Amino acid sequence: MDQNNLAYLQKSLDYLGFGTRLNSVLEDAIYKGSRSFSIGINQRYIPAEFRSDPSKGVDTMHFEIRFSRSATSEVYFLNAIEAKLQRYNSTEPVNKRFDIVQDHRMTALQCYKLMCGLSLQKDIFVKDLDNLEKDSRKRVTVWFKLDLGVTDKSGEHPLKWFFPEYGFNLQQTVEKYPFMDFQDEEKKMASIKALSYGNLISLSMELDGKKIPVYVSANPELKRLDVFNTEMVLLTKQQLFPDFSEMKKINLQPLAIPSTQTPDVITEVNERTNSANFKR
Repeated sequence: MDQNNLAYLQKSLDYLGFGTRLNSVLEDAIYKGSRSFSIGINQRYIPAEFRSDPSKGVDTMHFEIRFSRSATSEVYFLNAIEAKLQRYNSTEPVNKRFDIVQDHRMTALQCYKLMCGLSLQKDIFVKDLDNLEKDSRKRVTVWFKLDLGVTDKSGEHPLKWFFPEYGFNLQQTVEKYPFMDFQDEEKKMASIKALSYGNLISLSMELDGKKIPVYVSANPELKRLDVFNTEMVLLTKQQLFPDFSEMKKINLQPLAIPSTQTPDVITEVNERTNSANFKR
């Protein structure tokens, strides 16, 4: 057994959000010497709208973490995470395989958010087209979103990428909405940061002269925010911008939200309900 390889894989699992709970299971699996294997683990997440009362609903994720051995050495590679999400309000699970390299090392929590229908921002490294001779790479901030409305030939929901050239500016978009929380600049910037992480956040908004609580998420594909009432019903453009001149500033075409996108997210793993098992 390559101890340096084992330590690297254990560190990778920790980075991906699985902590150290799988360390001994991983070590046993590598000791067996199989060409490939997977480790299964369950985690539970409390949707953002239920954080004050988790008894209202909990989402369950099952992860199969897949490994394979090199053909020329004892080194093992972490290849992919196969995730299955069961939402508290749906009978149909959502399934997605996240390739570790091609999908830029999505963490467990990021997988959960994407499978809930949320969009998140992540720094990746791509080839620097201005410096091809040195084969160098540059850091780029990209928005990611799963297209839960369709499946590809493999039965997978495709992962969409939105590069800076696509033209979605989160801060400028946020400033176009009538939120009442942003007299405090610090809170405004914290909210923008939370949205970029793929969180569903709670804010207040003035509608029809009244202050109402809302939930908000980023929608880079349509270059807008999705704003929900406390029952997780998407508010229409007419409700948000009764003054048509204001509404025209934002791309707010009608949007049909799939059931997998409706409620959602931020949060914590319920450690007491996690389980891990080795699968050959």
